[in-house]
Amino acid sequence: MANILIATGNAHKFQEIEAIMGKFAGLSLNLVYLDKSYRVEIVEDRETYEDNAKTKAEGYLKFLEENPELRAELNLDFIIGEDSGLEVECLEGAPGLFTARYAGENASDIANIEKLLNGMSLKTECAENRRAKFVCHACLYDIKKNSFEYFYGELKGLIAEEISGTKGFGYDPVFIVPEFNKTAAQIGAEEKNAISHRAVAFGKVAEAIKSSQS
Repeated sequence: MANILIATGNAHKFQEIEAIMGKFAGLSLNLVYLDKSYRVEIVEDRETYEDNAKTKAEGYLKFLEENPELRAELNLDFIIGEDSGLEVECLEGAPGLFTARYAGENASDIANIEKLLNGMSLKTECAENRRAKFVCHACLYDIKKNSFEYFYGELKGLIAEEISGTKGFGYDPVFIVPEFNKTAAQIGAEEKNAISHRAVAFGKVAEAIKSSQS
């Protein structure tokens, strides 16, 4: 059994990762989530997704080093940091690294979506080109080996002109998945977790962990 800490305070993201990694046969995993009551402070101010993902893994490692009793209790084998974003072609890749705080620090999903749609409505390029992609960069820290590995996944789609669907989180209600011709908030979690950017990246993470156990 591999004990793995997912370095996020986002419950939705943890649940999605848990569902994705739980599908892999031959893997014995115990995924750990520290909710926001643990007050792990992470500043996402790096210039790349990979560096932000590594910063999260390192931040949680530092927190555990400062809390040795918790570290001993969890008995971790890996820590996984992840950074993901939405990149819209006609906005030259924005929101990108600022995806989660596009409308400001601690902005709601709706506020971020409204800023995105309003910004696109003001650019003539966006009238004909609404192509976009979700990207995910995962950083796997092997505690015993003291080593980092990086994994990437993406999901291409289109930005809708209005919100549709109530499932998912983040920009899902305006991200059209061409395979289903629906937004990511209109398709089921099982369908989404089979094709999403996070599914691709964490599928690679799972394979790496499986190889390390063999």
